[in-house]
Amino acid sequence: MIVKTVNSYDIHIHGQLLRVIEKNELRAGPEGFDVKKLLLNEPRGSKYMNLLIFHEDEITGGLTVTLDSITGIENEDVLLKSFVSSLVDRGRIEKKESYSLDFNGRTKKYGQNELIETPLYEVGLTDGLYEVNHKKIKLVETGLHMDIQYITSIKKEIEKLNDSTYDYLVLSNDGKHAAANKNNDILPYPIIEVISLFDRELGTERTTTLNGDDIKIQNGRFEHAYQLISNSQFYIDHTDIYTEGFVIK
Repeated sequence: MIVKTVNSYDIHIHGQLLRVIEKNELRAGPEGFDVKKLLLNEPRGSKYMNLLIFHEDEITGGLTVTLDSITGIENEDVLLKSFVSSLVDRGRIEKKESYSLDFNGRTKKYGQNELIETPLYEVGLTDGLYEVNHKKIKLVETGLHMDIQYITSIKKEIEKLNDSTYDYLVLSNDGKHAAANKNNDILPYPIIEVISLFDRELGTERTTTLNGDDIKIQNGRFEHAYQLISNSQFYIDHTDIYTEGFVIK
């Protein structure tokens, strides 16, 4: 028996997933189900979903936003800008010169012309590690092929090189790269700090991520127009023997 329906839509930015839910959809969750956890876990077992929950004030029109992820939030501003851009495109909010978000108690402001591109960061070098946007990056040139069919070998190399000194480890070979966080989670989509490193320090005009996305770097800016994946309805069924996911339509 279906006990709750949750409406959402999913977008991706160069392969990075973002699920958008209005806060009202989470009201009156059925007993025994953590709806927020289920939304993060669908497709079942996925660790790459980012969940954005928003609320629009009926009087002021102000937007309050939270972001959640299992592996940690990467490309925070890119995700937030893409969310705003999607609301404008869907006619959910009016197109304006600038937008303001209340995000985790902080105010984020974005101009209309900033929604699909972000300036790259400056790059420093300390004790053999690059520093970008307060993140430490370890860059390693490797002979491994940076293609998804070699994922097992790439994973083993990442685990071997993890010395707990960095936020991101980047394996690079012949214009392609793979990035991982400090927990050895491979991040197959572009990370803006890593793109900044390739641009500022290495003078790279383009690079290819592990998911095959070809990133062209122009004028010190990262372009990130989102793509709609789907509009979805999630049905919570109390007879689901796993109680860990939804039926999706």
